[in-house]
Amino acid sequence: MKSKIMPPAVLTVICVMVCSLLVLAHNMTYVDNTGVLTDEMKKGCEEIFGEGSYEIVTEKKDHDTVPVDFGVKQINSVITDKKNRRCIFELTWDGYAKGGLHLMIGINDENKIEGLYFLSVGETPGLGAKVAQKDYYEKFSGLSVESDIEAVDNMTAATYSSKGLKEACEKALEIYTVHKGELLDE
Repeated sequence: MKSKIMPPAVLTVICVMVCSLLVLAHNMTYVDNTGVLTDEMKKGCEEIFGEGSYEIVTEKKDHDTVPVDFGVKQINSVITDKKNRRCIFELTWDGYAKGGLHLMIGINDENKIEGLYFLSVGETPGLGAKVAQKDYYEKFSGLSVESDIEAVDNMTAATYSSKGLKEACEKALEIYTVHKGELLDE
């Protein structure tokens, strides 16, 4: 009987010890990067607005500091440059593929889209991915809440991706218009 119980008991003790060491190592080395701009995000901010003092807007939720999302799950973060009164929304939006558009939308102090920057595109290569071509997404520059974003033609063979990009722009403009004061006022 002892020969049948000992091997599983020893393995259980070893597994518990290894798991405990992994948890300890994680707790000792974990670095909270909430509110930290990645190099790619900094590049996107500078591509849209140029040099600036960019920071991710955070809030306290359940004893944690998290990026502000205004209750919209597609908003990953909101980045501001308060000195120059401008704001960038980082969003992951559905096009043809679920979450296929990961982009940054810059909105200036005049409530207009200043520019877009794609962090990644998970849309169909050669079709939906074409919405990330500069000649297409530049059509959104200068548009505001009052503009008819729907007037921007959908890209041929990329209808769902085009609609997703339009929805992302509309949502960013809508939230910016409502929350501009709290985002840019110090």
